[in-house]
Amino acid sequence: MIKQLTLFLFFALAFTAVRGQNRTVIVGIIKDVDTKKVIENVHVKVNQRNILVKTDQQGNYELVLQKKKRITLVFSHISYEINYEPVVSNKDTVVLNVELKKKIQTLPIYDFAEDGKPEIVFKSAKINIADYEFYEDKFLFLVYGKRLNKDSQICLVDEKENIISKHFVPGEPVELYTDYLGNINLICKRAIYRVGVQNNKVSIYELPMEDFNQLIKPIVDTLESSILFSDFIKQFPRFKYYAFNPEDTSVSVVKEVIHKDMDWKYNFEYEYLSNADKQFAKRMAKRLKGLDKYDVAASMRGFSNGFLYETVYAPLFVINDTINIFDHSESKIWKFVEDTVDAGEVEFTYHKPKKKNSWKRQLIMDEVNGKIYGIFLKNGYYYLKEINSSSGKIVDEKKLTYQFVSKLKIKDGFVYYTYKPKQTLQKKFLYKERI
Repeated sequence: MIKQLTLFLFFALAFTAVRGQNRTVIVGIIKDVDTKKVIENVHVKVNQRNILVKTDQQGNYELVLQKKKRITLVFSHISYEINYEPVVSNKDTVVLNVELKKKIQTLPIYDFAEDGKPEIVFKSAKINIADYEFYEDKFLFLVYGKRLNKDSQICLVDEKENIISKHFVPGEPVELYTDYLGNINLICKRAIYRVGVQNNKVSIYELPMEDFNQLIKPIVDTLESSILFSDFIKQFPRFKYYAFNPEDTSVSVVKEVIHKDMDWKYNFEYEYLSNADKQFAKRMAKRLKGLDKYDVAASMRGFSNGFLYETVYAPLFVINDTINIFDHSESKIWKFVEDTVDAGEVEFTYHKPKKKNSWKRQLIMDEVNGKIYGIFLKNGYYYLKEINSSSGKIVDEKKLTYQFVSKLKIKDGFVYYTYKPKQTLQKKFLYKERI
């Protein structure tokens, strides 16, 4: 397996260790804005990151984070309106007390438009939505008029569909991508740009593509004291998750994930080579650092390009300070605390439905409440199945209203997606419906 990426990440991240030593502690009390009573079990989350704590019985919370010029905290509770609070401070300790408003409950509650269809979040007769990301209580849209590669723009849009700011895209865009620090990036075919918002004005600046692909994309998440990253490359049937500690620059292996069925087939490719090719594979392995003869043989025979090849799918989610690795090859959720301390395992079978092709090998986490959903497809309709990470069981299911939707994202109990009805002149709109 390739080790170069891991070593490169190690030295690059170690170089930033001095910066990583600066921490900010954010503390506060959450109260009801009307009664002034403290509120227990409020979710306090760093926006666009899986760093989450809850308030205790006295309404207190505490977050320990690496110092950053600006972060946004999201305060959410089932009975209260979501509150976004920006934090701009270089202090070691920040006190942020917040008061939440009760949700106005009316009966019955309608989450759909009058015709019974899901709600359109943003509609325009002039532009299509190619991709989108949540930005606090607003949206960042990648939009275009007629052709994505000709007239695309980045737009900042509020909940009332007002375009607050926009910026042209200097290239051929592919997608919007939120990295482990919550930064939104515009991925283009030949360049990568960081999307910034300051004083409700959108700006973009180019990032070194090689550095982004090697130093940012492999990083999965962060914990209080560690940066989690992987050496995943889709051509290999195994990879490792690592935890980097900025304090002492140490790197620990959290878990090696192996697709055992693919792994033995991958290694057996060497046996199919002629004697001359076997000798060539051995010579190449000596010249290529981190590769062995089996890696070279699999590459020579194009193993990963074959019809039957299946990549490893084992996404990692941090849920309440516990690392959860959903290993779909072993049908287990591996759990770890304090980076590498084994906290047990949970078996699951949700990825083995009666109709095998319905499982789309995709898990999505709710941006606000941390719930995990599996994506399934049947007769063109997507089904979202909530997975309990403690039991591995499906606990709820939602069938989406429209067929062949795209760009699914989940936030605060709503699923968002882009959709354009077939055989119509309608532009591609953004919709949402309650799960």
